Amino acid sequence: MKKTLFAILLLTIIFSSACSSEKVNIKEQDDNIWLTNLEKAQEKAKAMDVPILVNFTGSDWCQWCFKIRDEIFSKEEFLNYAKDNLVLLKLDFPRNIPQSEVVKNYNRTLMEKYKIRGFPTILVLDAEGEVLSQAGYQPGGPAAFIKTIEESISFVKDHKNDTYTDNAGLEWFLLLEKAKEIAQKDGKPILVNFTGSDWCTWCFKIRDEIFSKKEFIEYAKKNLVLLRFDFPRTKEQSAGLKAYNQQIAEKFGIKGLPTILLLDKEGSQIAQLGYQEGGPTKYIETIKENLNKIR
Repeated sequence: MKKTLFAILLLTIIFSSACSSEKVNIKEQDDNIWLTNLEKAQEKAKAMDVPILVNFTGSDWCQWCFKIRDEIFSKEEFLNYAKDNLVLLKLDFPRNIPQSEVVKNYNRTLMEKYKIRGFPTILVLDAEGEVLSQAGYQPGGPAAFIKTIEESISFVKDHKNDTYTDNAGLEWFLLLEKAKEIAQKDGKPILVNFTGSDWCTWCFKIRDEIFSKKEFIEYAKKNLVLLRFDFPRTKEQSAGLKAYNQQIAEKFGIKGLPTILLLDKEGSQIAQLGYQEGGPTKYIETIKENLNKIR
């Protein structure tokens, strides 16, 4: 009996030691590879001329965070790729691991800034901290994950200057990054139109009664940067654009169409609008009222 108890105790100690060792190894790996400060990550990204991969995680409780860590981030294929192509940033929201109030508050601030709603959330940022793409866990291991990252980054780079000119002659940017660039250069706010151009009745109304009218066209050309995200049902749309539009819709918490957002030149939301009666005159008044609140 004593021998049996001793054997059980010995196995328990060995198992506990192995678990502790695994935790230490994971922590050491994180400390060596993953930064924990966005500003330092940006400095490194600028020096290397690569994007930043940000892992918003719950390292001691989130099952899907464990999966993405074990199946992707801990694999040699991913680590070798990241070494020359990414700066890795980990923002942790543990439940049991001790964390200083400074770190907690810092991480929460970035969580709010990037509107993170669940874990794990993976963002790819440029060196200025602007979002290039968003992801989460996906099956297929590091190869599939790397492919997704590269495709999303390439899409933004390849299509940054793409625009859509509507029937009224208004030019709408298709990527948030470009709209912000122009807004900052010209000192103008951004009007964002989330639309379903081939099926949404209220989208047709706001287009026909407001956006296509001469009064709005003249005001917009002088005072706004226009940005459009379309969610058609029958029109053809590239897979890259579909994914990008969905990512932006999630970023701003869009629940229905049409949704019109008014953003400042930094891309922060000032107001949310939609269709309203009164034509372009009333709509322009509403825009001005919301802009006056921040001046």
